[in-house]
Amino acid sequence: MVVAIKVLEAAMLKISFYDGQYTGDAASPTKLCDVEGSAVPFDRPPFFLLEEVFHVLEHCTDKYSTPCPSDDWFTAFIGRKAGTEVEPLVRLDVVARRGSVHATIVHEDGSRGDTAAVGYDEGDDVATIVRKILAVLLQ
Repeated sequence: MVVAIKVLEAAMLKISFYDGQYTGDAASPTKLCDVEGSAVPFDRPPFFLLEEVFHVLEHCTDKYSTPCPSDDWFTAFIGRKAGTEVEPLVRLDVVARRGSVHATIVHEDGSRGDTAAVGYDEGDDVATIVRKILAVLLQ
């Protein structure tokens, strides 16, 4: 399936990556980077949130690199940005050890779920790791 990506100014996703394990204090982890963008499919209904995140990260990793995690844990906060305000939507708590990575997905309403473990390469950056997790999750 070929998906055309359209970048929009309004209501973009903001994906913020932080190094280390999130413990409830947003100030404690070290910020690595932000990725902002939107993905809008043509000739089909809009993407679900995690589908859109996948396509934004796919576009990002095709053109750019992001930092690599320095620890086994990192966190991705995902929100919808309109102007300067960001509405929090979901958080991914990612654990990467010995070539295997999985995430706990925590929604703003408190619901959560774990992803299956997937393989990653030692040199993968945070955007690539999350993209690999979502690729398997969305199959």
